[in-house]
Amino acid sequence: MNSTTKLSIIALMLFTFMLGMTIAYYDVAMEDPSPHYAIQHRALNYTEKDCYTKCDIELIVFGKVLDYE
Repeated sequence: MNSTTKLSIIALMLFTFMLGMTIAYYDVAMEDPSPHYAIQHRALNYTEKDCYTKCDIELIVFGKVLDYE
């Protein structure tokens, strides 16, 4: 095996690895967030309603009242 063949094999392996990592990261970035994540963000962005207070929503979703100040 000469050096040109070794270099081309190493370049092909590097290209294959980088292509695989790119596809894996793209797949993770494009999937929907988990329901747990969505519920927490809905609770944090919850508008004031008459039926529940902000503390009630935090207790239901997070299990404790969050401190903002």
